[in-house]
Amino acid sequence: MSGEDKDKTEFEFIKEQVIQKKRKKSRKWIITFCMTTIMAVIFGLVAAATFCVAEPRFYRYLRKDEEVKKPITFPTNYPEDEDGVEVTGTPAVDEGTATQGANSEGNTEVDAIDVSNPLSGQADPEVKQQSEDKIIMSRIEANIDDYISMSDDIRTVAYSANKSILKVSSIIKGTDLFGDSSNTRVSTGLVVGNDGVNLLILVSLDRVVNASAMKVEITEGLSVDAKLQDYETELNLAIITVSLEDIPPLSLSNNIKLANLGESYTITIGSPIIAVGNPNGYPGSIELGIVNSRGSNASITDNKLDLFNTSITDNANSDGVIYNLKGEVIGIITRTFKEGLNKNLNTIVGISKIKSIIEDMANHQARIYCGVFAQDMTEEARKDHEVLNGIYVNEVLPNSPAFKAGIKGGDIIIHVEDKTIMNTNSFYRIISDYEVGDEIKLMIKRTTGTTNKEMEIMVTLMEKEQ
Repeated sequence: MSGEDKDKTEFEFIKEQVIQKKRKKSRKWIITFCMTTIMAVIFGLVAAATFCVAEPRFYRYLRKDEEVKKPITFPTNYPEDEDGVEVTGTPAVDEGTATQGANSEGNTEVDAIDVSNPLSGQADPEVKQQSEDKIIMSRIEANIDDYISMSDDIRTVAYSANKSILKVSSIIKGTDLFGDSSNTRVSTGLVVGNDGVNLLILVSLDRVVNASAMKVEITEGLSVDAKLQDYETELNLAIITVSLEDIPPLSLSNNIKLANLGESYTITIGSPIIAVGNPNGYPGSIELGIVNSRGSNASITDNKLDLFNTSITDNANSDGVIYNLKGEVIGIITRTFKEGLNKNLNTIVGISKIKSIIEDMANHQARIYCGVFAQDMTEEARKDHEVLNGIYVNEVLPNSPAFKAGIKGGDIIIHVEDKTIMNTNSFYRIISDYEVGDEIKLMIKRTTGTTNKEMEIMVTLMEKEQ
């Protein structure tokens, strides 16, 4: 083989080898690209699945005190007549009574309607006689079976009410007479709300104050940690919270029920009641009784509370909740506002006047205050002071907004801005609609000393300190 042919052969050999090498590189690059793509897809799927699982948990954790929480509300009706005087002691209309004359076909026979003759103004004797005859014919003799049935119905109401009551144990550090380093206070709490993050429980403040730890018994053998959220010193009430994550779903749905806060405006003397919680000093106890007096009240800052006494025996360890026979909370047993004449009987605070305060504590909102202790004015007092409306200021708290603005004992608060003040409760509701730092105009009438004139005073509202 000549030198030229040899060089050509070597060249062609080398060229052929280079082409094969390029093919191998291309195939390797394609395989690498495909594997990278597949791994990227797998990584993306795993990342997406991880994000879907973890994101809601992180969101709840990082924003558990913000958007996740649902506001707690307790709507209240304020019965006031045209003069703004609250109506109390008016029995509520029972639906069963309203339809008592209904027959089997759904037609209603109205017995209580006014059937007087519009011309003579007298009732028709024949209609009156028919009505009397009907009442006589509808008489039913009760027997022991009826009593047992009524007892069963009451027990059912009490059983349902007890689902809103939880046992609370507070551990208090310190050394007692026996040298123990800590002791435990046992009380009960009322489940008033669920904000989507925590269960909210209303308790007596003196049972949990200064506690180093708190436990709430969900079921027998299962207790979870609780934290103090907010409190109201004047009412001796507090809200503690239990994380929903600590409560098994079955226990939450089967054993715990939110309390139904009713109204106390229509409580009448003789009304049957059920006391649950710790009414006689023993946690988990139940007592039956009646309301045996009403009409007394207690003044607190900028507001007034309704007090009732019951036939249920009281002692130093008593606390709990009062229900009516419809299963509605109508009062909270109190020791703070007990009167000496009724020291052996349960005294309760009507629920209607404290609903808004419980709502503020449940939502951890600031309580607005002006800083006066006032009383409602009778018609005679209004005439004496020549005013049509207003509340009489008995005392002004030192360093309060009212004190700084120059309000004095003996002043009569007539208006807040353009709103007429008829009683202490309306005054509290009106100022509670403002925010901390708002400046409001109070129209007052000064009656002390030689001054007897109306004047405007500007008050800057503050947050109530505990």
